[in-house]
Amino acid sequence: MTRLILFFLALLLAPSARAAEDKKPEKKKEPPRVIVVLLLGVTPGATNKLKIRGLNLTNVTELRFPSFKEPPAYKIRTTGKADVPKDQDAKKWGDTQLEIELSLPSNTPAGSNTFSVVSPDGISEPHVLAVVPAAALVLEREPNGGFRQAQLIAFGKTIQGVIGEAKDVDVFKFEARAGTHITAEIFAARYGSLLDAILTLYDDQAHILATSDDTDTGADAILRTNILADGAYYLSLIDAHDRGGAVCVYHLMVNSR
Repeated sequence: MTRLILFFLALLLAPSARAAEDKKPEKKKEPPRVIVVLLLGVTPGATNKLKIRGLNLTNVTELRFPSFKEPPAYKIRTTGKADVPKDQDAKKWGDTQLEIELSLPSNTPAGSNTFSVVSPDGISEPHVLAVVPAAALVLEREPNGGFRQAQLIAFGKTIQGVIGEAKDVDVFKFEARAGTHITAEIFAARYGSLLDAILTLYDDQAHILATSDDTDTGADAILRTNILADGAYYLSLIDAHDRGGAVCVYHLMVNSR
């Protein structure tokens, strides 16, 4: 009798045991990740409308600004999916985004700061946010795809732009005197942009004077050269892989001495 009871108990318990064995542990949700801020920089004393693009951002509830002496005021306006171009890697381009409004005190110093985003699944790694005074910021103006359409720029300014589509070319023009040393520098990859910049300098006869691709520290081009004659000069910017899109944003600074 005892054996019969044990037999029936084994039959009753077997499905439960198998179910416990078949049940897989739940996959741990990943914390949010910021890839890039569009358009890279913010200005003090103004309300900046930005898009933060990355992974696992749809349930973000908070932003943190540990490197700011006085934390900015912000509002999360929307969260949602972000379009990823066909045949592109969502982990590089980011498939979710936040739209925010961010206000910095007018006395916030220029420079690179960091912020993180927070969701129930964790906190992101710190991401760079550039602060540029309004007086120093110049927006790229389209069309500027050739010498005739080149955008005139001044030394010491920060040009904020984007290589907006595949094979896009941005061209800038400046005047310089003989003996001037020129430094043109791209700030993009270090901020999370997918732009792999190539800078090329031309004289007004379309002769190539200097070019710069990657440096020892990354994909942000730095071009340095001496000007040999007074005149107009043209600086072109392209992506090394002919890519383009919203995440191929950049800051360009051209300085002289």
